[in-house]
Amino acid sequence: MAITGGIGCGQSTVAKYFQKWGAKIINADQIAHQVVDRDPEVRQEIRKVFGNNVYYRNGKLKRKLVGRIVFEDESKLNRLNKIVHPRMVARIVDELEEARDKGRYKIIALDVALIFELNLEHMFDEIVVVSSKMNHRIQRIKERDDLPEKEIRERIARQIPIEDKCKWSNMVIQNNGDLEELERRSRVVFDRLVKKYQAQKRS
Repeated sequence: MAITGGIGCGQSTVAKYFQKWGAKIINADQIAHQVVDRDPEVRQEIRKVFGNNVYYRNGKLKRKLVGRIVFEDESKLNRLNKIVHPRMVARIVDELEEARDKGRYKIIALDVALIFELNLEHMFDEIVVVSSKMNHRIQRIKERDDLPEKEIRERIARQIPIEDKCKWSNMVIQNNGDLEELERRSRVVFDRLVKKYQAQKRS
């Protein structure tokens, strides 16, 4: 299954709750970071597009710098995605298969914001979307990333609208209250998924 949402909706918080309750969580952002930091071919291709100064001496990508560049130039965003996404998806598939082979998790879930943007939805039998109102999303992103509201709204506008993701998903978790409420709503969905998977195993 996959947990998705939009920037500032709180999907990674929900993923952490699921992990606490016994799920295996595979984080797409972490895998993407590993690809751009550790894969020598990827690093070489990124340097060709963005220049040598986009990496620190320790080999890690200057994410804020690259983020600013692709925010201002969509063609460079598309080139970056073509470099990173195929390798990221291949690693995700490897990690999903490895987790399934172990057979010890209640649920195996991918934490991925761009599941529909990357056309990955066909890989999953269940998709849970975390949804939140615009004002809550903007406030969370301001606190987390210290970005101006104009830029936040533009970044949100570049993603598929959260209303569409809700229509295309199997279950929706609304995140418009406090963390206690989010955890309570997440637990209801988690328990429903566990029951469903247990029933499938018995049949």
